[in-house]
Parts: sequence; structure tokens; C-alpha cells
Amino acid sequence: MRRHLGTNPLVLGLIVGLVFGSVDLLSTWLNPLEDDSPGVLLRFYGPMFLVWSLVSFRASRSTGRVWSGAAAGMAVAFATFCVFVPLNFLRVNLFLDQLTGRADWQNMMMRFRASGVDSLRPFVNLDCIKGTPFKILAATAFGTAFGTLGGGLGRLTRRALTPKA
Repeated sequence: MRRHLGTNPLVLGLIVGLVFGSVDLLSTWLNPLEDDSPGVLLRFYGPMFLVWSLVSFRASRSTGRVWSGAAAGMAVAFATFCVFVPLNFLRVNLFLDQLTGRADWQNMMMRFRASGVDSLRPFVNLDCIKGTPFKILAATAFGTAFGTLGGGLGRLTRRALTPKA
């Protein structure tokens, strides 16, 4: 049972979501005005995508099928974002006052002013909730893509290392 949990993409995804969600909270606490520039996003999401690819590589390498890698990537990404999104929701609520000063939040602030809603927090919370299905679906699609890449590499290396009889 214990060994199975270490290779289960859903369990690994929950762990990855907890780690990256915690890092997101910590980095916002340390530097709440850091914009989501392309470099910052790559520095944050790049390692996450690498983890998804490695999980997929391992799954495909053990079975010899690319589909195993794609399925593992899909599962690990889905589970990651099922944890990451609520932690991001917490981050937005904890640091809402500071986040409104970020350049990448100016569109949100313009939409809030145009909405006629009296309070920013309910507006932002509703916006976050509305975006949740898309975020999880997009992450799952990315996970499937990175899973296919990692799975393809896993299958290639398995074939290259398998001795011919």
C-alpha cells in the first residue's frame, strides 16, 4: 500500500498542489506587489510542469505505453489544481488589499469599478469561483500534453534500455 501511494499520480498531484500553493502563499506574503510577468510565471509554473512530466515519464517507463504517461499527466495535473486553486483563493483573500496595487490586477479593478458592486471582496471571490472550472480544465489539458511528452520520453528510454533477445 505504501509503495502504491508513492507512485499514484493523484496522490502526487495533491502533494504538488499543496507544495506549490504554499509557495504561492509564501511568495505573495514576501513580495505581494510582484507582477505575474512571463519570467515570474515561468519560474513558478515551469517546475510544476517538470514534475508533471517526470511523473508521466515514470509511469510510461514502467508500462512501456505513452498512454500511461498521458493518463498520469492528466491525473497529476487535475489533482494539483484541485488543491492549488483553493490555496490561491485563500491567497487572494488574505492579500486582497496588497494585490489590488499590482499592475496585473488593473483589469480586475477596472471590471470591479464598472460592475456597480459595492464591495471588492465579493466581486473578486465570485470572479475566482467562476474561473475555477476553466483553470482546472486548462491545467488538466496542460498535464495531458506534458504527460504525453514525458510518456513519450519514458517509452523511448524504455525501448532503448530493453535488451534484445
